Amino acid sequence: MAYCTAADVKTRIDKTYTDDDALITAIIDATEKAINNWTNHPDGFEALTVATARRFVGSGKSYQLIDENVEITKVEVKDSANDTTYVTWTSGDYISCRGEPTHPTFDRTPNDLLIVDSTGDYTRFTNGNVGTYSDATWWDGYSYDGYLGSNRPYDTAKHIVPGQPTVRITAKWGYSVVVPTPIREACAMQTARWYKRYEGAMADALANTEFGKPTFIQTLDPDIKAILWLGRYVKPAVGRR
Repeated sequence: MAYCTAADVKTRIDKTYTDDDALITAIIDATEKAINNWTNHPDGFEALTVATARRFVGSGKSYQLIDENVEITKVEVKDSANDTTYVTWTSGDYISCRGEPTHPTFDRTPNDLLIVDSTGDYTRFTNGNVGTYSDATWWDGYSYDGYLGSNRPYDTAKHIVPGQPTVRITAKWGYSVVVPTPIREACAMQTARWYKRYEGAMADALANTEFGKPTFIQTLDPDIKAILWLGRYVKPAVGRR
């Protein structure tokens, strides 16, 4: 479901005809992606209705950072990074929450963190790094072989292979079951703004009764940025996220 509808946008700019509904709908789609990227919420503000599985590199600690979700249905962890199968943890082995590990929040979604339950059967999420290395094996296994275009070392020693998936989470990924009202409003506002730019042949400054005159073009409207900032919807980037 889109963050807003063509009818939402037209209400805000006092339009009733349907001739441009397809254009407005296309702009809504572009606006959604712009909001998601600017706020750093790649999964968007409306969660999936069906749970799907995602793999993560194990932290090797008593907590595991994961993507935003509104419901976790299964947690699976390899006992060893070299294993080929996952072991399903029971609901008593982990606790879903959000925030940072030392002061998590338990009663609000989205979840973006798992911590080990102290009463469960496990103490940590299996580390995703495989093997060890010395100066010699590092040279043989990486620099030398990489230069020759080979992925096989010339010795039998183990090597560090970082980033192996050891945690698999099945969840409904996304920020909220229902799109938050401020996000819906921000989407409608920015869509209306870009729609008006089409009416003005994509000019850098517009004069119109809806927005006053002149209106100078910016990436996202300052009022929309204020909605997103003050609503605390902008998330700092951590790693790939």
